[in-house]
Amino acid sequence: MTENQTQATDYRAAARVAFSSEGSELVARIYGEIDHHAARRLREQIDTEVFRRLPGSLTLDLSAVGFMDSSGLGLILGRLNLMTERKGVLRLSGLNPPVARILSLAGVERLPGLLLPERDGAPAGVF
Repeated sequence: MTENQTQATDYRAAARVAFSSEGSELVARIYGEIDHHAARRLREQIDTEVFRRLPGSLTLDLSAVGFMDSSGLGLILGRLNLMTERKGVLRLSGLNPPVARILSLAGVERLPGLLLPERDGAPAGVF
């Protein structure tokens, strides 16, 4: 088996994050599937960028996430705690139906400091 084939079947290669910023906002666009292994890696990468750039707001763009389990929820809640401690806000964007369902079941719309995208004409913060 070649090295490329090994990477393609490796759990940890399933998710990645790309960063961009505009003003005091840091955007972390997550690609792939967020499971236990990926969440740990993503958490480390996102936290490193938050501490390096010191943004006033962090946006997690989840539009390219195909699957997320409870580890993904933990990733989000941990970043909410991080930004709250820094007197910043966490914004979620690009919630596809499976991800939105997990977040809705967890009741994240009631969490202070978490900004959610508009859905079906409802204001941000409401599922």
